[in-house]
Amino acid sequence: MGEWSLFALVFALGLKHGLDADHLACIDGLTRYNWHKRNTMARWVGTFFSLGHGLVVTGVAVIIGVVSQMFTFPNYFDEVATWMSIITLLTIGTLNIFNLVKWTNKQEPFQPQGVKGKWIPRSLRETSNPFLIVLIGGVLALAADTVSQTSVWALAAGNSSEWMPLMLGVTFTVGMVITDTLDSVIIYRSLKGSDQTSKWVSLTMGWLIVLLAYGIGFYELFIYFKPQAELELEWLGVALFTVFLLFFLFITWQKKDGVRRDETA
Repeated sequence: MGEWSLFALVFALGLKHGLDADHLACIDGLTRYNWHKRNTMARWVGTFFSLGHGLVVTGVAVIIGVVSQMFTFPNYFDEVATWMSIITLLTIGTLNIFNLVKWTNKQEPFQPQGVKGKWIPRSLRETSNPFLIVLIGGVLALAADTVSQTSVWALAAGNSSEWMPLMLGVTFTVGMVITDTLDSVIIYRSLKGSDQTSKWVSLTMGWLIVLLAYGIGFYELFIYFKPQAELELEWLGVALFTVFLLFFLFITWQKKDGVRRDETA
């Protein structure tokens, strides 16, 4: 794989990784908390979260790039990480379906549920401190599935040049920052709208997380047994991001349309 192709792949992986179900759930909770506190941090939660996440991923990539020159990772490492990813995704999907069914008759907006974020103390999950939000993003990056995904391109980068893992880590982070920032802005804008809009967006986001968790989880399960059916990850990442971007544009249009109706009334 050429260098430009590798950069394109890693950027697409960053876009896709920003749509990790645990990311969306954690960013959703932090954005809502800061909105209720009337803190301007609300719309930038995703940015700071992904910067922390990307910092750790980049550090891991650099370490793997160096260590790979002296050490070969055992074959079972990827298998263990893959199964952990599958189990986590299917758990998140099931948990959110269960909560969505229970939520149907409630008045409050639906709050998506993650798995990794459960391990973070409530004092950290409810914060307006940008440094703590960066820390939360970094902590969630310390998972076997994230390290395993990073190792794939970090090993390829390590064989190219000593600076390549660092540059690819930054590229991955840029893609993830774009997606996660969009996530917090979507939540922020929905909260600034009417209660009905906020509830609709939270419900839609909940089902989106279910679809992403189950879709990617079953996809990983399928290609584990049928690796020849694996899709090009660049296109998968771009496709998922495009769906999310269209959702963002739709929310923006809905909000402007609502403002026009209010002005006309």
